Amino acid sequence: MKASDVAKYILKNSSKRLSNLELQKTLYFAEIDFIKEHKKSLIDDNFEAWQFGPVVRDIYMEYRDYGANSIDVPDNQEKLDLSDTEKETIAKTIKQCNSKSYWDLVGETHKEGGAWDKTYQKGQKKIIDKELIKKEAE
Repeated sequence: MKASDVAKYILKNSSKRLSNLELQKTLYFAEIDFIKEHKKSLIDDNFEAWQFGPVVRDIYMEYRDYGANSIDVPDNQEKLDLSDTEKETIAKTIKQCNSKSYWDLVGETHKEGGAWDKTYQKGQKKIIDKELIKKEAE
């Protein structure tokens, strides 16, 4: 599944408007939650270890002009190709992430021994190995 489809679903179904940072964290936790529940990856794109946590570069680039402001909700006319199972898992993740501040979400992605922690090197934006993400989901 393309991260852009998951991101649009998150933006359309969030109970609050999200910043790029909040969207990135929700994407990451949707990936973790999907792996936990279904033993396979949801998002095909790579996450990179950036200063404030895991980031899908294409999603960051798409919404970077918003800065720290809330991203506009995408047009409802676009049909997203997500299964009911995918929607159900993502919806649970959205609800959990919406109840937390973005700094809480950053803290959770930075937990010691997690995929971001094992990959991040100051000043670099390295791809997080998908196996590390799977191990974090265990």
